[in-house]
Amino acid sequence: MPQHLYAETVLSPGLGGAFLWRYQNHGRGLLDVVDPESPVYRALSQAIDRFERTVLALTLNKASLIEWANSQENLQDAADRRELRLGGAHVFQQSIELFQDMQMMTTREEDPDRLSAIHHNIGDVLGFIGQRSGSIHYLEQACLSYEQALEIRSRDDTPLEWARTTYNLALVMQMIGQLESDNQMLKRAHQTFTQAAALLPRSTYGEDWSAALCSLGTVLYLLGTQRRGARTLEQSVVAYRNALSERTQSNNAIAWAVTQNNLAAALQGLGEHEEDISSLEASIPVYEAALKVLNADDVPLVWAMVSANRASALYALAAESDYLDLAEAAVTEFEKLCALFEGTEYVDYQEKVNARRQQAMALVSSLQV
Repeated sequence: MPQHLYAETVLSPGLGGAFLWRYQNHGRGLLDVVDPESPVYRALSQAIDRFERTVLALTLNKASLIEWANSQENLQDAADRRELRLGGAHVFQQSIELFQDMQMMTTREEDPDRLSAIHHNIGDVLGFIGQRSGSIHYLEQACLSYEQALEIRSRDDTPLEWARTTYNLALVMQMIGQLESDNQMLKRAHQTFTQAAALLPRSTYGEDWSAALCSLGTVLYLLGTQRRGARTLEQSVVAYRNALSERTQSNNAIAWAVTQNNLAAALQGLGEHEEDISSLEASIPVYEAALKVLNADDVPLVWAMVSANRASALYALAAESDYLDLAEAAVTEFEKLCALFEGTEYVDYQEKVNARRQQAMALVSSLQV
């Protein structure tokens, strides 16, 4: 998989907002330039592990990384919450200084490969902090670090390394585009993802290739929904379907389920834009396929997002087809989600689900007349 620390986007038309799911477990590339005997190596390794399997909302200028870590509840081990997760956040803050010191001690003439890897790693940490803190400054600094790495990495001599850095650069561009609702930045991300995917041969780097296709699909979805472009949404559907030809349930069940969810969201977006009943109908079983794989006890928030997406697709289909039973089914699903969020710390999500429930109930009333 591409070497980065970033979470993958979980499209959520049912709950709204930009949610990110951290499941990849391939932040290990960050350790390649660190001495394994160094105490920093162990601390950074543990910090990477502690930021796995988390869900976050991508929000502009929210809490700092330290405050974000201190507030997280949806962890694998709740006992780790304050001491270990907070400690991990401090390690990431401190690791920037470590890599910058290594950069100062490495020259391009003596070891260009190592220097480019250091620039790449600095970009990873800056982007990681920027993604969670919502800091455009950190994300822009991450872009600069990746660009410095690309000045050294050769597309011809080291195509895989060049593609991975280019892929990470596109991820950061996507985040900036999402945070600032900047279509021009999203277009740049789209072009950059395309460049990266072109140098990731499916036959030898299938996982890298499918990850790039998934990210490409997400950018196309964002552009399609913001510009309300049917062709862009159609391209998003194609990108996700192509990714799923390589990203299989047996290889990585959660990655597969997240991609299925995003494919369904693209179908739903296309159906709503085009008032196309067939696309809306097609989205529902795809959501259901994802829900069969996601365990509500293991990944409750992701499961809730996909459930809300399915309920919103039922509502959209009911509104388009005037089917009362579908509208009533949407109400029932939103009521279940209201009960799920009741009494939890996810007040914003509960309010959003309740608003969708009220909307579905209004549709039921109108169809009963």
